[in-house]
Amino acid sequence: MSEKTRRLATSLAGLSMSLVLFAACVLALCSLPAHANDSAPGSDSAPAGDKADDAKQPAQEYTVLQQRPDRLIVELPNRMIVAVQRMPAAPVVSAQIWVKTGSLYEQEHVGAGLSHFLEHLISGGTTSTRNEEQSNAILGAIGGQTNAATSLDTVHYYINTTADNAEADINLLSDWLANAQITPAEYARERDVIQREFDMGQGDPNRIFWKLTMQARYPAAHPAQHPTIGYIDEFLSISRDGIYDFYRRMYVPNNMVMTVAGDIDPQKTVDQIAGIWGKIPTGELPKLSLPSDAPDTLPATVQTKADIKRPRVRMIWPGTKMTGEHDYALDVLGIILGAGESSRLTRSLRDQQQLVTSVDAFNLSFPWDKGFFAIQADVADSPVQAPDASPEQVQQMRIDAVKKAIEQQVQQVIDHGVTDAELARARRMVIASVLQSSQTADGVATRLARDIIQTQDPDYLQRYAEAINKITAAEVQTAAKDFLQPKRLIVAELLPLAPGEKVEVQTRAPGSEKSNVSKDNHKASDANTSKDGGEEHFSAPTGAAPTGTPVNLDNAPIIAAMQKNIADSTARTVAIDEPQVFKLDNGLRVVIQKSTLVPAVSMQAYTLGGLLGDPAGKEGYSFAMAAMLTRGTSSLTADQLNEQIDALGADLGANSGNNTWYVNASCLSEDFKTVYQLMADVMLHPAFSADQWQRLQPRLLAAIDQQDARWSGELGRNFRENFFKGHPWSQTPMGQRDVVAALNRDDLAAFHKSQLDPREMVIAIAGDVDPQEALKLTTQLFGGLQAPDESTFNPVQPPLPAARIVMVKSQKPTTAVQIGFGPGIDRTSKDYPAVQVLSRVLSNFPSGYLDRALRGEGKGLAYATWSYPRVGIVQGSYEIVFNTSAPDALEAVKQAMNVVDRVKAGDIDAAALQRAKARLLTDEMMNKQSNSDRAAEYALDELYGVHQSLDEYLAAVNAVTVDDVKRVADQYLVNPVVVIMSDTDIDPTPVKPLVK
Repeated sequence: MSEKTRRLATSLAGLSMSLVLFAACVLALCSLPAHANDSAPGSDSAPAGDKADDAKQPAQEYTVLQQRPDRLIVELPNRMIVAVQRMPAAPVVSAQIWVKTGSLYEQEHVGAGLSHFLEHLISGGTTSTRNEEQSNAILGAIGGQTNAATSLDTVHYYINTTADNAEADINLLSDWLANAQITPAEYARERDVIQREFDMGQGDPNRIFWKLTMQARYPAAHPAQHPTIGYIDEFLSISRDGIYDFYRRMYVPNNMVMTVAGDIDPQKTVDQIAGIWGKIPTGELPKLSLPSDAPDTLPATVQTKADIKRPRVRMIWPGTKMTGEHDYALDVLGIILGAGESSRLTRSLRDQQQLVTSVDAFNLSFPWDKGFFAIQADVADSPVQAPDASPEQVQQMRIDAVKKAIEQQVQQVIDHGVTDAELARARRMVIASVLQSSQTADGVATRLARDIIQTQDPDYLQRYAEAINKITAAEVQTAAKDFLQPKRLIVAELLPLAPGEKVEVQTRAPGSEKSNVSKDNHKASDANTSKDGGEEHFSAPTGAAPTGTPVNLDNAPIIAAMQKNIADSTARTVAIDEPQVFKLDNGLRVVIQKSTLVPAVSMQAYTLGGLLGDPAGKEGYSFAMAAMLTRGTSSLTADQLNEQIDALGADLGANSGNNTWYVNASCLSEDFKTVYQLMADVMLHPAFSADQWQRLQPRLLAAIDQQDARWSGELGRNFRENFFKGHPWSQTPMGQRDVVAALNRDDLAAFHKSQLDPREMVIAIAGDVDPQEALKLTTQLFGGLQAPDESTFNPVQPPLPAARIVMVKSQKPTTAVQIGFGPGIDRTSKDYPAVQVLSRVLSNFPSGYLDRALRGEGKGLAYATWSYPRVGIVQGSYEIVFNTSAPDALEAVKQAMNVVDRVKAGDIDAAALQRAKARLLTDEMMNKQSNSDRAAEYALDELYGVHQSLDEYLAAVNAVTVDDVKRVADQYLVNPVVVIMSDTDIDPTPVKPLVK
């Protein structure tokens, strides 16, 4: 699956040409009178974000590139591209600014992570119009969700909020990007924070494996080889002046794309942005070049180690550029080989040979150079006939068996091609994903920006679906022959640590060079600055043309290509009804909401159970049972079921949590009846075949082991064991390993039968369906389910936690802390709104009290920090989590406990209270955009007995006072259990007086 396909969704789907054409207008979500023209109000010289009425300034010309009733895309005079999309599904807005300056383009700083460092400093930092505190005050007042991300070729920033705050959102985000000051104090603080991010990454197997992959794929002279965050020694060498110079060099409007999506007026929004940005002059971007196309002959095998239980293998073949020859055919090949339960690799390596616990294939293509086609797998503990072999030799034999099996599957495609049925399935999966991919404002804003930058086409999604629909089996076979040759193969292996061994902290890759991007000499000085409105805008001096493949970061080529690529499309009217609640004669409750946002539907069926429904001391039954539901029914084998689901491009899954087990499905509207029938079949009539359990059980055990692969998983598991000791919640939802290892199919079948109580079940359906028809079909499918005489669901309350400090030794080079308080609340507690407000007073990046104490004021003690109430059917906990360093761990714990004491004392200012409430409103609205999100919320609220409308809940939140927050903090932030996990010995004595 390519980069563009990865952006669609993890579940992809072959449909008629009529639906391919429908993808052309799936984003045209409503009718809006068009009145855009080639000129609009703007601002002469007011700094970005200076006033809320920037759009009322004197007229500023711009060029309309695309105009639809729901969308307006323009070019400002400085070549900044602005794209605005109206989406009326929820009263939210997402504003984003993308800068083409990722780690590839760091020039003399390549390998130092300067772009990522700058991202930290610009997002929410001091500007020429306001300081950081004032910026945070505005962000808090609008309830903004904000963050930023750095990739190889871009850095992007966003603020999500409610639609009524769109103007303030755009002003604030623009101010950050246009007027950043990068103060010495903020530079020093974020330098500390990013060091904690380095620590976190060194213990993350996914990051370690990705770094290994990129170093294997690209040569030392190519900047793509280096991690986006950089290398710690070179990162520490970046000066404040060096990073400020880079900001002035690269953050110019002709190197930016701004996108806004949500329930907004496109014309008004474009006018506002033009008023803010229109008069800022273009910058003269440096002349860059990348090394010519990455070579296809590279090291055959590379290895490294991480704190994992089983090896991981990634087989890599150098690929092609995005939209280049065979790019789409390789995308289709990735789907046929590794996407979906009926894909070749899944059926052969995982289900039949049981060599792997998971396997995937994808095509990753880039706009700036050739990417790669990859097949990756987690190696299983498969039997090895070598009694005299050492553990290391056995491990290598298993890896070699996986590689050989993958090579055989690849050779099958090269020699014999793919079938028409496989091709049709791949087409369907892509088109279904396209049609379902436009349900959230932030997702659409992100997609617009990426497509404009990478393909110069805001409607690329439509063209992509059309291109995939035209791919032939012969083209897929030719692509496999051309690219997947054995002589082009690179293998990356991630191996488990030996006992007592630690992860090696990576510095610059062996043999790599300090400066891998050619550029003309650049130095900021008075001679290359221009002034406008009192602001300086640095330009790069001209110089000799660089060697290699030229890189033009200016928007001019994008704009020229867009004018050729832009297509017209028609508008689609959207209607979203209120949810309706029904009750069948057997007690089953059904919630149905009609939404025509996209021609798709989500079905979610939740039943009380999960960990709380497992037999006492045998946690893991529910998890195993749920996993078996989709492995065949009384009328369909597992293969037949998977083939039907994948052929429709649908999703069907089952899982188990703390309080429930559930089955969910999503599909195109035209397939609703078929997929809903399959969902009912797996829920009511699973086969629980012994053969399928024999295949699945090792994968479940591997998944339980895999929970500790990341620091947060290892920390969370240890926290549960200590905080909820003796209670079902002392385990993760996957349960106990020995319990799952001892289960058989008869145990699972009997347990499943005991769990089917319609009185403890809710089904929610959201999407483009007729409510009465959906209710009729639900009655046919589930109305015959009989309730047992007595309920088997009898949850017990967790025991009262005992305040203490627990030290956990880890092999990961990471130090992290989890603090729990309790007993907490359950979901029906009258204190739920006040506790939610408390959670946002404490954790509300960047201005929450914990965020400020741990990474916003003074030394950056932590990188990742969050807090939340764990709620469910029984009383839960309130938890605080952060990563830190071993030397700073005790100080970080002290600061966190001081924050807790502060709120318990009622030291909460009115602004913090209002920020918390505004953020809850934004969170609530953002979580109601997609069909699946709404269906899950409707089902759980009905199941838990939360009969409170959105308006009633928001009114309850708005009524929360400082005294209410103090009261719930006093009541629930008690009995702290502090778990400190580190690879270093830490003496907890200094903080013991705080834990009482």
